[in-house]
Order: sequence, then structure tokens, then C-alpha cells
Amino acid sequence: MELIPLPLALGLLLTLGGLVGLGFGIYALIWGGRGQRGGLGPIPERGIHAIAGLRMLVGGAVALVLGIIALSSYFST
Repeated sequence: MELIPLPLALGLLLTLGGLVGLGFGIYALIWGGRGQRGGLGPIPERGIHAIAGLRMLVGGAVALVLGIIALSSYFST
């Protein structure tokens, strides 16, 4: 018994995850590390958030593209 087709479920999950990743990445780049002290060795807290924000932005974009591909493959058949 199949409730929802796999490409549709995977496409929706990846698209939603990609949008969340993009949102958190943009948030980390804009607001992350402001007014916080500390860091990781010579890297200040703002730099750590910038690196994390870029990683989330790239990961979110990749997940969004893969989700769109999965959804388009489902709807094209």
C-alpha cells in the first residue's frame, strides 16, 4: 500500500528542507555573531557564523534544486 509516491514525497521534503536551509543561511550571514564575544581560536564569533551561513546557503540551494528536479520528474510523467 503506497500512500504517497516516492518522487513526490522526496521532492516535497527536499524543497522544504532547501527553503529552510536558505532561510537559516541568510539569517546566519546577516545577524549571526553580532554582539557576541568569543570565537574558535583566532577566528572571531562573527567569522564562524559567516562560514556556517555560507555552508547552510550552499546546502539549502543544493537541496532546493534536487527537490525541484524530483518534483518535475514526478509531474512530467
